[in-house]
Amino acid sequence: MNNRCCIFLIFIMLAGCTKEPATDASVEALSASPEGFRQAVPGMTVNLPRDMGAHPEFRLEWWYLTANLKTVDGELFGVQWTLFRTGIRPGPYGDNQPGWQRNEVWFAHAALSRPDDHHFADRAARGGTGQAGVDTQPFRAWIDHWQLESLEDKNWVLSVDGEDFRYRLQLQPSASVVLNGDRGFSAKSAGGGGSMYFSFPLQVTGGEVQIGTEKYNVSGQGWFDREWSSQYLKSDQEGWDWMALHLDDGQHLMLFRVRGAEDYFFGTLVAADGAAQTLGSSKFSLRPIKSRATRYGEVPVVWQLQVPSEKIDLKIQSWPGEYWNSGALRYWEGPVTVSGSHTGEGYLEMTGYGK
Repeated sequence: MNNRCCIFLIFIMLAGCTKEPATDASVEALSASPEGFRQAVPGMTVNLPRDMGAHPEFRLEWWYLTANLKTVDGELFGVQWTLFRTGIRPGPYGDNQPGWQRNEVWFAHAALSRPDDHHFADRAARGGTGQAGVDTQPFRAWIDHWQLESLEDKNWVLSVDGEDFRYRLQLQPSASVVLNGDRGFSAKSAGGGGSMYFSFPLQVTGGEVQIGTEKYNVSGQGWFDREWSSQYLKSDQEGWDWMALHLDDGQHLMLFRVRGAEDYFFGTLVAADGAAQTLGSSKFSLRPIKSRATRYGEVPVVWQLQVPSEKIDLKIQSWPGEYWNSGALRYWEGPVTVSGSHTGEGYLEMTGYGK
């Protein structure tokens, strides 16, 4: 669902970068069907590699990656990298819209975390300048010197340099794409509306992270999301809770709750062999069981997840510390540990909380 937080940034852009705080109008703007933009609807399908590229006929999209990492000595790190594209007016954009005349804007967020320590950076670019973009063959998503790109062996490399942190990771996406929802259409409410959404579980085969002058060799596992839409939240929805979990028996779980007048739940369970099954709201329960006081207010940091048909009963707990990404509008993005019927790790994203 990832990221999810992109829609708040888009509202800022659509509203002319007003200095007024976001209100219910931001939700209304994002729940409306904007004139001229296409909307994701049931019956659409995913076409690769084409859909790794940009969709200028849609209003918002993102390329999103999280990874849980560790050193040979067991020191833990978490990484997030997201590239967003937002349309001011619908494309496609021809040669008559070069540079600053092109009606799209790109954003990127990068974070590096460890227990009780979180580092965040962001960047922005206007479309058409060559400063940001996405190619499909070979795959490359970039903004300035931050980039995620595929190599000749179809593995990926992620490179980010922030002011006080950096990382370069070698990634191996799973051979099978995970189509979330109905062949890739992911509903976000019982009343309709949603996005096209597919994912790849990842192995981090090697790499290096750096905080200040300290460097660490790491490996691990992660999750990549690709999502695009033009209408997201309904007017009575206020935010979401999303998580991607990696269980030690080789299974992966993606789950989300869209909070509103009536909460909407959805998930995907990926077996160790790559086979995926949809988890509707009747198949699992996800609820917060403990909150943490932070500098921006209380947030739920311990969750109970149960999938009775799969004998899954998990406690999902955020690392100690605060994992606020303090961009234009704040959201929580941080690693979690998993215990209970299975052990594992993953990532938790939450929007719509805090002052």
